Amino acid sequence: MQVELEIGVNLPAWQVVAANDAVDSRNPIHHDAVAKRLGFGGGLVPGVTVYGYATHPLVAQFGREFLTGGHLEMRFRRPVYAGETVKVKAQVTGRIEQRWQLELAVENAAGEACAIGTAQFPAPPNVPAELPPRQPLPANRRPATPEGLGETPILGTFEPTFDAATAPGFLATLGETLPLYADIAHPAWLLRQANYLIDQNLELGPWIHVSSVVQHLGVVGAGERLEVRGQVIELSTHKGNDYADFDIALMTDRPVMRVRHRAIYRMEAAATAA
Repeated sequence: MQVELEIGVNLPAWQVVAANDAVDSRNPIHHDAVAKRLGFGGGLVPGVTVYGYATHPLVAQFGREFLTGGHLEMRFRRPVYAGETVKVKAQVTGRIEQRWQLELAVENAAGEACAIGTAQFPAPPNVPAELPPRQPLPANRRPATPEGLGETPILGTFEPTFDAATAPGFLATLGETLPLYADIAHPAWLLRQANYLIDQNLELGPWIHVSSVVQHLGVVGAGERLEVRGQVIELSTHKGNDYADFDIALMTDRPVMRVRHRAIYRMEAAATAA
């Protein structure tokens, strides 16, 4: 349902029962036994899935145009677990140069913000002009170390195809009900390809998606093949955890999405629990 926009207006909230749709992932942070050993309540619902939840009120309001010209930054603050009911809230906070500014939160049943974010529509024209270089996928995943990522920041290019036949199951798991996804890929599916790019290149233990800054540039239809390129652009350490920022570009014969993806790729807790 669309509403008349003005500063201070709340978009209609959206509620969904969270699902951990990565139980078969190579990332063991989504597996109950490993996540509990690291101090979590169970396997984590992926950040890309939570990001998908956050897009619902925005796409309900702005339509397909948000997917071709919207900007959304999300930071994942607390775990979301399978079976939890989460609510997505979005409020209009300003309008600058004809761009609507919004603040978002994905809250659990206790009212705690598991993820917070900001959105702009239309998106500011600040997409980096230079793409990450294209490079073949490696024959073998390489260890993710600060030295290795610093010396060889370019990731091998990943080329998935959007199979529309699998979309209904994906949307059902996501709890998504907007009809425009009948023939185009959901943003959660697209952002998930950024995770797959990392997974296809690096040998990792449990790792955590911390945040994403996403410029939506286009949609992907049935049978379209994506080219997903990426490179490490920043490395840091905080409280014993190693962080990496990735610049990732998704395209077909046109730009689809540009992402700054941040992850804890080596966890101090994992080393201690090993």
